[in-house]
Amino acid sequence: MKAATIMRHLKLLFISAAIALFGTIITKAEDNQTAATKPRCAITAGQKAPEFQARTVAGQMINFPDDYKGKVVLLDFWATWCGSCRRELPNVTATYQKYHTNGFEIVSVSLDMPRQGPALLQFIKEQGMTWPQIYDGGYWKAAVAAKYGVCSIPCPVLVDGDTGIVLAAGADAIGHRLTKVLEPALAAKIKK
Repeated sequence: MKAATIMRHLKLLFISAAIALFGTIITKAEDNQTAATKPRCAITAGQKAPEFQARTVAGQMINFPDDYKGKVVLLDFWATWCGSCRRELPNVTATYQKYHTNGFEIVSVSLDMPRQGPALLQFIKEQGMTWPQIYDGGYWKAAVAAKYGVCSIPCPVLVDGDTGIVLAAGADAIGHRLTKVLEPALAAKIKK
C-alpha cells in the first residue's frame, strides 16, 4: 500500500475514534446527572394531577383520571428518540406485566416529532407496548405534556385513579423506585 493511502485510512480511523469517544463522553455525562441537576417539571408528589381528555393512537378517548377509578396509573411521557426512555422501557414493560392484573395501568404520552406517527406505531408494536398511547405530533408542545409541565423525558407520573393525587413523579417513579411506590398503592386499593 502507498503511504498516502495508509495515511488517509489512519486519518479516517482517528476521526471515527474521536467521534465515538465524544459520543460516549456526552452519553455518560447525561447519564451521570443527578436528579438534583436535571430540570424539574411542574408536577410533584402530593399534587392533584391535571385532568385531560385525549385520543389514543387507537382512536380511544381517554378522560383522565375519571376513566381510571380503582386503578393506579403511570402517565409515561417519553419519545422513541429518547435514549433514556428506551433504557427505562424494559422496566416499565416488566412492571406492567407484573402488576397489571392487580390494577396497574399505563398511559403513554409520546413527545415524538410531527409526522412520526407511523414509526411510533411500529415501535410500539415491536416493543409489545399494549397500553394506551397518546401522540399528537406536538413534540415538546404536545398538549398533555404541556399541561403537566414536562421539560425532560422520561417523565413518569404515578397517579391514584380514585383521587387524582400524584403518588410519585420523575426520578421517584423510575426503575426500582416505581415499584416501591406502586406496591403499597395497589395494596391499599385491594383493602378497600
